[in-house]
Amino acid sequence: MKLPSKLGFGLAALTVALSSAGTAHAQLKIGHIGAMSGPLAALGLDQYDGFMLRVEQGGGKLGGQQVEVVKTDGQSKPEAGLQAARELIEREQVDMVVGLTASNVINAVFPYIVDKEVPLIGTNGGPSPFAGEKCSPWFVSTAFQNDGPHESAGQEAQNRGYKRMAVIVPNYQAGRDAIVGFKRLYKGELVDELYPALGQADFSAEITQLNASTPEAIYVFLPGAMGINFIKQYSQAGMMNKLPMLSSFTVDDITIPAIRDAAVGSTITTTWASGATNPESKQFIEAFQAKYNRTPSTYAMQGYDAATLIDQALASSPSAAKNSKELMKAMRAAKVASPRGELTFQRNGFPVQDYSAWKVISKGEGKVGFEMEHVVLKAHGDSYVEQCPATP
Repeated sequence: MKLPSKLGFGLAALTVALSSAGTAHAQLKIGHIGAMSGPLAALGLDQYDGFMLRVEQGGGKLGGQQVEVVKTDGQSKPEAGLQAARELIEREQVDMVVGLTASNVINAVFPYIVDKEVPLIGTNGGPSPFAGEKCSPWFVSTAFQNDGPHESAGQEAQNRGYKRMAVIVPNYQAGRDAIVGFKRLYKGELVDELYPALGQADFSAEITQLNASTPEAIYVFLPGAMGINFIKQYSQAGMMNKLPMLSSFTVDDITIPAIRDAAVGSTITTTWASGATNPESKQFIEAFQAKYNRTPSTYAMQGYDAATLIDQALASSPSAAKNSKELMKAMRAAKVASPRGELTFQRNGFPVQDYSAWKVISKGEGKVGFEMEHVVLKAHGDSYVEQCPATP
């Protein structure tokens, strides 16, 4: 696809594809940006598939509007994400943008989209600046503000009485937010903080350093392929039984088929996992498995909820389909019945939700799953909303 010269070049890795849902007579054109290639590709695919599942359940409609979805690849690279956003807004002239996977891409894309006053619905991550002083009334998230899962891990570590912890996170925005969030509620000593490069595959040096720092337990945030490689190497080094491990977005429904029983006995903190047994979760899991022949992750659930949010907002205010300001107000005011429980939204657009601790358990015959232990943070918002001047 040849793009106008003002959009730049080097877009060989940018994939634009129309969904099969309602492209012939679309009333609502939605752009989707996700990491469809690179180290976080599995996350981006789940975001997109979860969103499309909900669109297809509505017969290709959201809120009574026939939908066309334009899919692009942000690649976990800021320049690729920004070019994708430009393609969607300047050429495709979408009514809204959904998705975004890596926080470094969100940093690049967020200001461009909201400055154009195009509704942006995030389905993964939330860098702290955009929750606080740089927040925008053109944004709403069905995911989380970056600090949240890590705050819950810090609280869990505090509840367990750990006095000395070590942490390992990628050296990018979400990793730095993870450390801030963990420290906010963990009051013990951090004896080591490790920052491997995003996409790093060999963690032998880091594992040696973690062992040498003699913590009581470790906290790990290494998403996607990074988490798979780390957990395998950590387990092979005999560390899983030596140092208890808490993690977020490291051991999850995307990585567990590759990690298998290497992570059994560890604990994760998250808003949702496939071990959830409430009716909304069961229905979502069954539908996702039937369509895609795999178990949905948190990222898929967040994408699914984004489509639900749009559907609900348009159903409550049909004229919002052609009025972006009205659409944003309807989405910010919504109460979404998510598989994770009810979502409401703060004035910075981020959700209020529960964060829970889940045990990684063996289900026999090499299968591994998640069992909820308890809610760590109930109806939890974020720590930056008071810095946000925007109103819904």
